[in-house]
Amino acid sequence: MPVRSPPFIADRTVSRRTVMEWLGKGTVLALGAPILKACATLDAGAADADASAPDADAAGEADARPDTPDGAVEAEVHDVPEAIADVGADEFPFQEGSGDLDIYRGWNVRTVDTQDLGRILETWRLDVDGMVDNPLSLGFADVIALARQDQVMDFHCVEGWSVYDVPWNGVHLSTILELARVRASASYVAFHTVDERYNESLRREVALEPHTMLGYGVGGYTLPLDHGFPLRVVAPRLLGYKNAKYVRRIELRTTPLEGYWVRAGYPYEGEVPPSRLREGRY
Repeated sequence: MPVRSPPFIADRTVSRRTVMEWLGKGTVLALGAPILKACATLDAGAADADASAPDADAAGEADARPDTPDGAVEAEVHDVPEAIADVGADEFPFQEGSGDLDIYRGWNVRTVDTQDLGRILETWRLDVDGMVDNPLSLGFADVIALARQDQVMDFHCVEGWSVYDVPWNGVHLSTILELARVRASASYVAFHTVDERYNESLRREVALEPHTMLGYGVGGYTLPLDHGFPLRVVAPRLLGYKNAKYVRRIELRTTPLEGYWVRAGYPYEGEVPPSRLREGRY
């Protein structure tokens, strides 16, 4: 496994604000459902023929697959965009609105949980329980007040397409697990989603890797709803179906939780083939 450099960590925490105060009602939807849903109907190979191919054999890597899953996330920090790295110490960097739409073009959407945005903004909490000594229940303001991790990664789908250089914003998963004081006997980290349909789990050692994070933004803007608001897993080296969206609960376990796509026949480990990985982006 390649040696990875440590990710960029913001050297500050952010002031606490209510979600409704700084997000505004409905801003995470500003990206536009029509664009994202149109992407979902594209043929995966054609959709990314232009934008996705430093690796010529990426599209030829379509081994035995059941139906189509979501996209993936891979990478590591390399060049953090100035717009993300250079933010004032007193202000939360995210802005209302959609930001740069280009990053989402050709990014097919395969899994969208049934949910109501208003309910999420008012009631969502991240619970961390199971084999921990300090169970947590964090509001969105609590999560964004933790030290921020910014990293630029490639996003790889099992279908063979990729989205390159995604500038994620979020918090190290290891930060959350340290706060919960995970017991030594816990071997797996399970992620429960808003409607429990697309739950997933990772081996503990993968969850603790330097670039495994809970993402809550892209390029300084909040995640659009179709891409997992309020929190999604960003697990370097793993294909998209292992990167759960709409996370509401983290459960520490002794056994794996087999998610929707694993039960459908995809391998549990879900690692991106080495031929698709780009240096400095996993």
